[in-house]
Amino acid sequence: MKLKQSGFTLVELAIVLVIIGLILGMAFKGKDLIDGAKVKNLQVQYNKIISGINIFYEKYGFFPGDGCVNASPASVAECMPGGAGYSAANRNGRLTGNEQAAFWVLLIDRTNILQSADRRSVFGQDWGLWDGTLSAGGAVAKAGTWLDLPGVPQSDPRLVCALDRAMDDGVWNTGSMRTNGDPAAINYIATTDCWSLSGQSNFHMVVLP
Repeated sequence: MKLKQSGFTLVELAIVLVIIGLILGMAFKGKDLIDGAKVKNLQVQYNKIISGINIFYEKYGFFPGDGCVNASPASVAECMPGGAGYSAANRNGRLTGNEQAAFWVLLIDRTNILQSADRRSVFGQDWGLWDGTLSAGGAVAKAGTWLDLPGVPQSDPRLVCALDRAMDDGVWNTGSMRTNGDPAAINYIATTDCWSLSGQSNFHMVVLP
């Protein structure tokens, strides 16, 4: 007796392909939503840190960490005139040396204006501070104290580009959000397709002055 061969009909194959397409489409859409949420998270985080700085200044009359001698002051009063850890010479609106560690200690541990989670970036590392001048690519130099991820480049240039476009001028080496131009392949301008970028970049967001 000859058995009848069975297989997928064209209709069944078409249905399977449609289902696969839908699954892939949902996966890509889900990734887009996650990336978009990370950009929003970065935006909220930056604004929260800036707000924390302003709240601290309004309450105590100086920027957190500014003029602090010790990296881990026991109290806000220690960094105020007359305090054991106060330096009038270093109170200049910029944060260097121990002032950078004191910045986080005062905002998080001594006043609870911020929480530890507010310091953790979407890239997985805690934000640090870097004080200096950025002028990569011949841009107008901008000096200040910047939020920075210490060490090797650790930022996703797609998210950096999208955030810069949403909050600043959308150009890699100008404004208040900048990369250092290394590697040059991920330098972006206002018309760049942010989501086509790949690799890792350095990223800085100015906080002072």
